[in-house]
Amino acid sequence: MLLNFSLDKDTFKTKFLYQKPYLFKKSLDPICFKWNDVNEFYSRADISHINFKLMNGYEVPKKEYIEPYDNLGVIEYRPITAVLYEYLRNGATLVYNRIKNESFVDHISKQIANFAEAHTITGGYAAFSSKSSYKSHWDTRDVYAVQLLGRKRWILRKPNFEFPLYMQQTKDFPDIKEPEEIYMDVTLEAGDILYIPRGWWHDPLPLDEETFHLAVATFAPTGFEYMQWLQNIIPGILDCRKNFTDFEHDETMIQNISYQVAEIIKDKKYYENFMMHHMGNYQVPSLLSLNVLGNGKIDQLNEDQKLCLNANLVYLFDDGFVIINGNKLNVDAISLQLIQHLFEHPYSSVADIVFKFNSYPADKIKKLLFQLALENIIGLVT
Repeated sequence: MLLNFSLDKDTFKTKFLYQKPYLFKKSLDPICFKWNDVNEFYSRADISHINFKLMNGYEVPKKEYIEPYDNLGVIEYRPITAVLYEYLRNGATLVYNRIKNESFVDHISKQIANFAEAHTITGGYAAFSSKSSYKSHWDTRDVYAVQLLGRKRWILRKPNFEFPLYMQQTKDFPDIKEPEEIYMDVTLEAGDILYIPRGWWHDPLPLDEETFHLAVATFAPTGFEYMQWLQNIIPGILDCRKNFTDFEHDETMIQNISYQVAEIIKDKKYYENFMMHHMGNYQVPSLLSLNVLGNGKIDQLNEDQKLCLNANLVYLFDDGFVIINGNKLNVDAISLQLIQHLFEHPYSSVADIVFKFNSYPADKIKKLLFQLALENIIGLVT
């Protein structure tokens, strides 16, 4: 299922990304998603995990709605359904954070990750009343609210604490008051996507009807993470290893440190090492394909097989390699062209790619695609 962003990536990056909200109307066909889909992946979730929450203006303690039981010698957990349903009927919201290995959700998350060029984490929110489970707040990451079932009203206000980091949540700044002026008051309908930059105040309000949306949070590297990573480099500076006594005595040493740190910060070599570290740590979820990639009798993909690149960002390092899904891959000209094409045209079929690269032998392209799939560089779309 392809999302229609109704705005090309370059325009979005120039005018909206990290700057102000944007509403993508009718970005997906809601007919392909039903409440049964929600019921199924909530049922498959580990209800005892911290990622599964029942919000009722506060987080309901798990002991109120789950119970342990002995499943043939193994202690497992199940919902106390009568209690869970009663909370939902009285206005609570059921939250499932960090959804993964759910094909429909993964497809949406991957496409938003590609569009935003950032790592994503996705949560689901189900509600059935007009009661708000969260107070107006800002998030510490950009969020794409994907309305899948029903409607939800969103009231947005401009930030008065810009670009908050993960440790700078609304509750940590009680003296910062929500602005009175409303920037956007919009009701999302099934199929709409609302982009909300981090730091923007928002109040998601159910409309006394059934509603379900995904919150796809994006995580691009920041200067803060760069400075954190540089702490691994700082011990290599001799003056940083010397003892302090008093400011007058240490002032020259401090100036030397500041100069050397400034030189390191702006050195592209260290920047690329940081990006290598950042990209190497992030994995793009992809479903296993045992019957194709684990079958020794198969050595190429079907012509109608659709593919996606398992990457949120394609960055060619100076040494001629890319990092995709945690894999460092040395690339020649054809491999790089192929990777860039898949990044720019997700869900292309093998036949489409062979046609696009018709200046190369078809067998060579097919073998390369199969090898990239084996290495989890590209994923097979079902």
